[in-house]
Amino acid sequence: MQNNKFMNWTRQKLMPALGKMGENKYMIVLRDGMIISVPFTIFGSIFMIIANLPVPGWSNIIKPYLPILNAPINMSTGLIGLIIALGISYTLARENKIDRLSASVIGAVAFIICELNNQMVLDPANLGASSMFTAIIVSLVAGEVYNWFIKHKIVIKLPDSVPPAVASSFVSLIPALVILGGAWVIRCLLHLDINAFITWIFSPLTATLGSFWGMEIFTFFTLFAWTIGIHGNNTVGIVAGPVYGNFLMDNMHKAMNGGVPTHICADGFLTFGMAMGGTGAVLGLVICMLFAKSKRYKQLAHLGLVPCIFQISEPIMFGVPVVLNPILAIPFITIPLVLQGISYFLFKFHVIHMIIASVPWTTPTLLNGFLITGGDWKAVVWQAICLVIAVAGYWPFFRVLDKKALAEEQGEVAPEE
Repeated sequence: MQNNKFMNWTRQKLMPALGKMGENKYMIVLRDGMIISVPFTIFGSIFMIIANLPVPGWSNIIKPYLPILNAPINMSTGLIGLIIALGISYTLARENKIDRLSASVIGAVAFIICELNNQMVLDPANLGASSMFTAIIVSLVAGEVYNWFIKHKIVIKLPDSVPPAVASSFVSLIPALVILGGAWVIRCLLHLDINAFITWIFSPLTATLGSFWGMEIFTFFTLFAWTIGIHGNNTVGIVAGPVYGNFLMDNMHKAMNGGVPTHICADGFLTFGMAMGGTGAVLGLVICMLFAKSKRYKQLAHLGLVPCIFQISEPIMFGVPVVLNPILAIPFITIPLVLQGISYFLFKFHVIHMIIASVPWTTPTLLNGFLITGGDWKAVVWQAICLVIAVAGYWPFFRVLDKKALAEEQGEVAPEE
């Protein structure tokens, strides 16, 4: 009875609420706007991996070429704040259905003004990881101010005979003057360090998500959202994405400059447990299904194995299903929490190298761990152990489902409607 009440409450109250959160305009803007940074992060990571190969004597061999290798890193991940400002401004303009080009440029220039140093000149170093939160906030504010002027028609409108490109530039003139002028007043006249202020505001969130319990709580809610049919990565993950991305950029630049990376929960950390074969370490479940006695699960295993190898778990999530399945919900949540918890301390005590690179999210398990840690073989060994633990953890729960499916196929019990 209690279980039925909980499921009804989940379907009637919680799922619609989380669904609305995922469809919120600003959630969509954050998700799509941050994605633009992925190719640049991966591009910089390629050179970061080359510069930090764990080969004896490699640092001495590569030392003369470090300026050449660092150049693409500085021009990609070193400008990540500016790239995100462009991405957020563009996607917000898309959602508001206004001129995307003008909004993108205005948002990016407003961000640059906010990043001027105390001598009121631009230091390119200020456009990197330390400015990610400023890029998000300034782009959102600038985009909404621009949208307000356009929607209220407070613009300069030229005759229809004027070429569209010229007319568009004049339409954006008044909102651009207000937005850029406002940024100039705050940064240059009032001497307010906007970047330091915004970083301070977000410091509690950053500290929490970077801690052991913060990481575990975030992991739990991401997994729980999936079990009730909500895409946890696109809802809960949006909150943590900028924080973990910022951690990765900081690790990369410390490694590039000869420093020691310090952030355990950098973007990519969840590949050591939660994201093996997709969210929930479902590659372990697929391996269990390969040994199924029922035709249903054996066929699903063959269909879902290749996608899971490349971190695409939807065929399993909705085919088994894992979603709204109280039996599989237990290992689906518990296994990643345990694996990520152990991984945290392996990184903390430097058993495994810190994450200093990014790879495409479709990179298979074992290979992704090797690459993002700069080629640490111990990361590969630990991921292999994680996979064995995931298989062992899913096995008893899967056997319950498999026995039931086999009985239905043999006609011993009636299939559920």
